[in-house]
Amino acid sequence: MSHTYTNLLTHVIFSTKDREPLITAALHDDLLAYLGGIVREIGGALRAANSRPDHVHLLCSLPPTVATSDVARLVKTNSSP
Repeated sequence: MSHTYTNLLTHVIFSTKDREPLITAALHDDLLAYLGGIVREIGGALRAANSRPDHVHLLCSLPPTVATSDVARLVKTNSSP
């Protein structure tokens, strides 16, 4: 019997509106934890994350049933104020 194993790693990068430096040191940890929760809700796992004042990097392990564009859309819309 054959088994299928999928390891889809996706590097998602997105910036703040107009590249404004809105991500402060005080916001950094809570923001990354929140983004990890969004990724977990869609069945993925956040493998690594970091942010700069004007952008965020996420390395996600995603299930094969979820489109990368849907992940980017969900993370961006749900993390916006």
